[in-house]
Amino acid sequence: MPAGSGGLLTNGGSGANLTALVAARHEVVGDDPARLARLTMYMSDQSHSSAQRAAWMAGVPRKNIRLLPCDDDFRLSARGLTRAIADDRAQGMIPFMVVANAGTTNTGAVDPLSAIADLCEREKIWMHIDAAYGGFAVLAPDGKRALAGIERADSVTMDPHKWLFVPFECGCLLAKEPARLKAAFQILPDYMKDLETRGGEVNFADYGEQLSRMTRGIKVWLNVQYYGMDALSAAIAYSLALAPLAEECVRAEPGLEVLAPATLGILCFRAHPRGVDNAAALDKLNAEILQRVNESGKFFISSTRIRGTFSLRICPIGHRTRESDMRELIAMVAGFAKG
Repeated sequence: MPAGSGGLLTNGGSGANLTALVAARHEVVGDDPARLARLTMYMSDQSHSSAQRAAWMAGVPRKNIRLLPCDDDFRLSARGLTRAIADDRAQGMIPFMVVANAGTTNTGAVDPLSAIADLCEREKIWMHIDAAYGGFAVLAPDGKRALAGIERADSVTMDPHKWLFVPFECGCLLAKEPARLKAAFQILPDYMKDLETRGGEVNFADYGEQLSRMTRGIKVWLNVQYYGMDALSAAIAYSLALAPLAEECVRAEPGLEVLAPATLGILCFRAHPRGVDNAAALDKLNAEILQRVNESGKFFISSTRIRGTFSLRICPIGHRTRESDMRELIAMVAGFAKG
């Protein structure tokens, strides 16, 4: 991000998303309740629920939250977003924020960040990127290419307690112009006048909702100091390669099928034995496979729904996960699919 960017560590991505949303709302609305009633924000139907909850908490009317449909690659369509903003402006609404994704929870999809940034600059709308999951992938070459355009955001959510391998809990909000956070959050009652910062001092309580704070920064600092950025980058690059490997293994098994190709470290797939095409039966089979895999104690995978279809989901970003684990996991699933 540009020189002068800054921010604060938070309790997680949810807290970071809320902080960004409150700052954007304050910039547009100030103390005018009439404008608040017309605020409108935009995100894809694949966005994390914390962004929607943050809007509720910040007082954005629920009917003014636009969950826009995605394209075939589960990405927010810049063209559809443009239409939605134009339609709302014509109705007297006030578009104030777009929440773009840099690694959705479901599939790892990355929205067209540069195209959305162009649109937000033209429309003078705050562009927030939820990169809680995928943001630190920029430390690996493939991740940096996938996240091109992230540096143009007004604010970015990232979670060191995900792909930077920092112990829970540790989130982060970066802002291109930290003064916009300070304008929304700084408050100095009489009993805190002694804490007013001067010169180059920073009081992180001025940039978010939390006054008393844990020393989250030491976890990040120790991790970087001990391992070094080269080791962390290599671990992320290795993790990024595991999901494509798992996809190859899935495609090699006749009883399995890919539902969403490997993207930014996530793969969605399911068992689909030959001759079994009933949707309910397939959902039931895959739910049973999920339970058996997790009960084995060897692996933990999760589930989601991909356009209504029950999906097995793997996200192999643990730094101890190996290629042999991917092959063994897919072989296990294929074995369970056969009965």
